[in-house]
Amino acid sequence: MTITLRPATEADAPSIARIGAAAFANTLSPLIFPRSHLATATITEADLVADEITWRTSMAIKRLREDKPCVLAVEVDDATGEETGVLGFAHWQKPGPEEPEVLGVEVRPATFDRDMFLKVVEKFTRKDVEALGERGHEDYWYAILIGVDPKQHRRGIGKKLVNWGLELARKEGRDAYLTATEAGKPLYKVCGFEELETYDCYGQPLTSMVWRLEKNKQ
Repeated sequence: MTITLRPATEADAPSIARIGAAAFANTLSPLIFPRSHLATATITEADLVADEITWRTSMAIKRLREDKPCVLAVEVDDATGEETGVLGFAHWQKPGPEEPEVLGVEVRPATFDRDMFLKVVEKFTRKDVEALGERGHEDYWYAILIGVDPKQHRRGIGKKLVNWGLELARKEGRDAYLTATEAGKPLYKVCGFEELETYDCYGQPLTSMVWRLEKNKQ
């Protein structure tokens, strides 16, 4: 089997969602799909995961329609050349102003805590400005979300996905930026990112990290 990268399409959104829900199950996911719902006795853990996958599917489609590049790590059968599974994904944002938001795509299940989601987004945005200046990450290649199937760790998938975005940054003469969970920091350090600040995001430690082209020239 060979692991290769290819651009994502809207048909890949359910796979992106499934991997995202698994990759962030112990970090940001419980903030926006709070487990307090389980106290109702009518909602199970499986229900929350299914709702999250529904939401993440819609968000993957939304980002693709907003022209935010997404690449997949897929496994290919060497004998047949056929793709056998999606192992990970990386959703990046190109430098420049935000593209107009595509409305009417996002699906918000009843278990989705939109108020908390907006608080998290606001905190990310504020920390971006504190770290990079008033333009935030507008001048950087920005990794919106990078996720690898937890069952596929230690196969070099994350590094391939990160380096894909960094190669685009390198070609354009740009720096790159992301916000890392504690689990993701070691990978990003290996790829050349530096820590700027670690802060609390509603109980989850997150770290602003930057990759400087000048320090990572090949």
